[in-house]
Amino acid sequence: MVRIIYEHPTEWPAEGPLRVEAQFSGEITVPPDLARRRANGYLAREVALFIIAGEPMLILRDHPCWQMPAILRLRGFGNLAEVGLIDVDAQTGEVTPLSEAEIQAIRQRAHDIAARLAPSPETAG
Repeated sequence: MVRIIYEHPTEWPAEGPLRVEAQFSGEITVPPDLARRRANGYLAREVALFIIAGEPMLILRDHPCWQMPAILRLRGFGNLAEVGLIDVDAQTGEVTPLSEAEIQAIRQRAHDIAARLAPSPETAG
């Protein structure tokens, strides 16, 4: 199964309903498994080894991309939480680089979650 999301580039109106007319026509040349592998390589190199890419969703916008949650995965605990997002171009396979601020935010979220799992000195024994 492939999840496809259409990104509508407009703001919600101040009053009344939002009118949506959506259409996309084009080729998606990068399969989701390749996008996920590329995202995992990038996350391991640039963010942390214990952050992995989750299930890809195809986002249709001006330039389509595969978007995946960045997931904190710890040995002995498995997948714990989503700590960010990562995009891979659906036509070229290139990872959209995260800014230094985004990388630091992901690392901080992961650290905060992992710190709650560590035993305190009193309980460690």
